[in-house]
Amino acid sequence: MKKSAVTIKDVAERAEVALGTVSRIINGHQSVKPELRAHVLAVIEELGYRPNASARTLRTKRTQAIGIIVTDLRQPIAAELIATASTIARRHGFASIVGEFHSDADREAQLLAFMAERKVDGLLLTLSSDEDQALLKRVEDLAIPVVLWERDAGGRLPSVRSDHGHGTRLAAETLRRAGRSHPLVIAGAARSWTGREQIAGMADFPELRVFHTEEISAEVLADSMPTIDSVVANIHDIPMVLRTLRTMGRRCPEDVALISIGNDPFLEFTAPPITAVRTRPDLVARNAVEILLSQLGVIETSGQERDIIIQPELILRNSV
Repeated sequence: MKKSAVTIKDVAERAEVALGTVSRIINGHQSVKPELRAHVLAVIEELGYRPNASARTLRTKRTQAIGIIVTDLRQPIAAELIATASTIARRHGFASIVGEFHSDADREAQLLAFMAERKVDGLLLTLSSDEDQALLKRVEDLAIPVVLWERDAGGRLPSVRSDHGHGTRLAAETLRRAGRSHPLVIAGAARSWTGREQIAGMADFPELRVFHTEEISAEVLADSMPTIDSVVANIHDIPMVLRTLRTMGRRCPEDVALISIGNDPFLEFTAPPITAVRTRPDLVARNAVEILLSQLGVIETSGQERDIIIQPELILRNSV
């Protein structure tokens, strides 16, 4: 049987099930028992059946695609958010279209327009600013389900995010116990939940120096080195901090203590291993995509929560 000639009816006949059963499996509905799903998927693979995407879009008014937008694909936390969300979405029959905007407002606007043109069924979204009312309105006007991650729109859109204020308070307590009093924090994006909360958690230090990730550079950091005794930075900025310490001849932790916001295996193998506020991007992504899928009617979630905050923990290593 030629692959191009295989129809959903052929699959149903070979699997000895109803057409509707095959349709539900193809469209990712969870009402089919796992054993039957596995049997039908095996028949689909055997026959080489491929659904007609255009016809299905016309019939269901869906593209079976979700959009995922982050600031920077290279950031470890963003990469984990994308990987977790894409895996879960794929299990339910949705492909992921991924984009990044590198804190560029024009590029962000182009990405939102692109997602609208591609008629994605929903969006998982990191905004450049969750304080920008015009941007929030633009997102609402997309008229599709949207879930924010690591951003807070004050209830206007569902949101899943890390408790960054608690995370940096854990970092601050650790620094105080070590006798540090002149920290520098490299916080997340200005005018965002991440940036606001990370600074708030460190605010009790009278001598606190603050930079946002989009404004820091090795040169700026080097100029600050003589006046600080510790650095708290998001994990994607840790390599720059380590390079600067080495260039300046500053030792960690003897001269400058270091804490990463976000954990990654590489932090265990630096010299010294770096203390980390362990956020849970996997849980952020899982909750966010499940809220999105529930809005699309694909799964049911308990309580239909719209605002979820994930608690971090401190992993103490030798950099403090």
